[in-house]
Amino acid sequence: MTIMEGINEAADSIRHNKLRTFLSLLGMIIGTASVVAVIASGAMMSHEFIDQADSVGARLIVVYNNWELEDYMARPIYMTNKDVEALRLKNRNTLFVRTNNERYKITKGTVSEEGRIYGVDPHYWDMWPRELLAGRTLNQGDEDTLAKVCVLTEDYASQFFPKGDALGSEITIGRFDYTVVGVLKYPEKEALLSDGANRNTVFLSYSVLERTIDWTWFGSPKVFELMIRASSVDAVSSTAKNIEDYLNSTYGKVNDQCRFKIEVIESALKMIRTIFSAVTGVIAFIAGISLLVSGIGIMNVMLMAVTERTREIGIRKAIGARSGDILSQFLIESLFLCLTGGIIGIVLGIGITQIVSLVSKWQYVMPPQAIIIAVLVSAGVGLFFGITPAKSAAALDPVTALARE
Repeated sequence: MTIMEGINEAADSIRHNKLRTFLSLLGMIIGTASVVAVIASGAMMSHEFIDQADSVGARLIVVYNNWELEDYMARPIYMTNKDVEALRLKNRNTLFVRTNNERYKITKGTVSEEGRIYGVDPHYWDMWPRELLAGRTLNQGDEDTLAKVCVLTEDYASQFFPKGDALGSEITIGRFDYTVVGVLKYPEKEALLSDGANRNTVFLSYSVLERTIDWTWFGSPKVFELMIRASSVDAVSSTAKNIEDYLNSTYGKVNDQCRFKIEVIESALKMIRTIFSAVTGVIAFIAGISLLVSGIGIMNVMLMAVTERTREIGIRKAIGARSGDILSQFLIESLFLCLTGGIIGIVLGIGITQIVSLVSKWQYVMPPQAIIIAVLVSAGVGLFFGITPAKSAAALDPVTALARE
């Protein structure tokens, strides 16, 4: 028997038992669609939250106080602006951005709210690009001249300037008036990797915010957090090592530990990628269990087909069909059923994935491995669960088969 003859026989069997065939395929369709949708949704989620973060995170290093040290509360030590300048000189092709935030009352006319004020260096906007609705971001000139200017997020712009006249207007933050020079369009979705700024944030130049803070308790201005972008991914390790060596030589260690946390974000991203992959794999495995259940159903259908077609098998053997021909016929039929259900399931899974993309506003991604896995699993289920009915049919004695009504 040729493969085409086997496929034709399988198609005839499906046409003669439409309802039974549909019910046996239903589990295969749902299982395959689930596997495709889960793998593709996991890929879309990974692309949305991780791959976008890689553009910043792959080269990002964050330095802050190591509060886990035993003597941290008794003798806290902080970086200074001199440390930042020294590190800049030692790492010429590296971006260094100081950030600080305070809570101050923001007032415009009769509208008043306690808000988060973010002080940032000029290169902050290179490290964390944001889309502008109007105006400009803060620059080196603002930093050097201590200009009392600010940038608002669109939420604050609409709240304090409902007429849309924020740009060029003044707003009071704490005890000082600031001119609005820019309005940021805030992203619709929060990124996995963020600098901590949210929808209700006002941005000032770092040195301007620094001069509004009472440093009496600290003795002098301190740097609480320093963000560094290495010149390349390959330079991350050496840059982090240079920073650690400088801080250890300047401030010493505690129990052989650096007094500062030097966090390489790429390491955290790798862990998150691993977790995403593991979770997607587990969910896909659970969805794949329905494929095994559907395989059992298809095996039962094939066993029933063997019983119903016993006399037909006897006739085929009596006129010269070999056991191998009978085995091939039923294996091809089982494989045809599973692949038919698998293909329908793949189409359904692609449709579900597109709906997920539209609802979540994630970029549509259909990884080839999702289709490949679905096809291979469908074929594997067909062969695995079809072998028992096929062997049963091939083993029938033609005399016994012909004598059976």
